[in-house]
Amino acid sequence: MASAWDFGVKPVPFTADTDLTTKQWQLVAPASTGGYVGAVTSACNPIPAGVLVNDPSAGQAAEVVIFGPTKAKVRVNSCYLKNGKFLKAASDGALEPIETIGVDNPFARYFDARQTTADGSFLGNVVILGIVSACGATLGTS
Repeated sequence: MASAWDFGVKPVPFTADTDLTTKQWQLVAPASTGGYVGAVTSACNPIPAGVLVNDPSAGQAAEVVIFGPTKAKVRVNSCYLKNGKFLKAASDGALEPIETIGVDNPFARYFDARQTTADGSFLGNVVILGIVSACGATLGTS
């Protein structure tokens, strides 16, 4: 039995625009300078790029999973988390269940144990789908 999800996709190297030492396993977004990422401050502007998998200070290398399996900060909103649930970006860098299909596009999919504690956040296994989920944005727009 496999002990890790690895299918050869490696984190993409960026540079931390600001101090991201408390943002590991959370969503990050492109910064105003090319090649840099910063903390997500909104679910839609800028649209998240992926999950930060290390904890860099400003100016240090930031490793970001933009596609494929990773751990991420997830939380329960009005919907429970269950295996296979689609997730959207939240404004604080976490991922949360999509409440209504068709309103938000999925950013990731949850593959872990059922969670029912409202407003509780924790690390969970997710797969980043590589598509946009923010403020009604759809593929081909930003």
